[in-house]
Amino acid sequence: MKLVMPAEIQKKIADGGIIAVLEIESEQNAVPTARALLEGGITVIELALRTPAALPSIALIAKEVPQMFIGAGTVIESGQAAMAKQSGGCFGVSPGVNPEIVREAIAADLPFAPGIATPSELDQAVCLGCRTVKFFPAESMGGINYLKNINGPYNHLGIKYIPLGGITPSNLIGYAQFNPVLAVGGTWIANKELIKTQDWKEITKRAREAKEIWNGIR
Repeated sequence: MKLVMPAEIQKKIADGGIIAVLEIESEQNAVPTARALLEGGITVIELALRTPAALPSIALIAKEVPQMFIGAGTVIESGQAAMAKQSGGCFGVSPGVNPEIVREAIAADLPFAPGIATPSELDQAVCLGCRTVKFFPAESMGGINYLKNINGPYNHLGIKYIPLGGITPSNLIGYAQFNPVLAVGGTWIANKELIKTQDWKEITKRAREAKEIWNGIR
């Protein structure tokens, strides 16, 4: 079975370690946001497909900030995987496991990590060929201790997790210490308000702080 997230894509995400999760409402803010994150050391983003500006923003960042490894988030509707790929997305993630969306991502040649929150969902993802999954909503489900528990029966498969949801600098260390965690994502680094007010210095500051925490463990 073809793996939905190839090893070379996993490595790119793992090398980044921290994924800045973005929701961009105006595409004019896309490139400055990406540059502010890069200045702080973050090289991977997940840009949520929740606004009309999302796909144009992916295309702009892919063109103007080629050093940024771009993921498309909230891939939940038919056709989005292909559009994300065509816009310049390097991988995609979803909040849940929809077999049709996973198959569309495979057909579009878009490396993909579906979201899981329970062992049954992880089972489903594994059966679809997924060995990298998004763990969401991480903190609401029980955080790192819960993740360790559900990983136990699957550890021999080498599953890698990207936790998102409630991750902050205060709980980041615990996730970084757990080897099956490929990378950690969060909105706190460049939230909607910081992007809207164009506070690039604060975004760079938060990016740098997150990377320092991650690099201190990894």
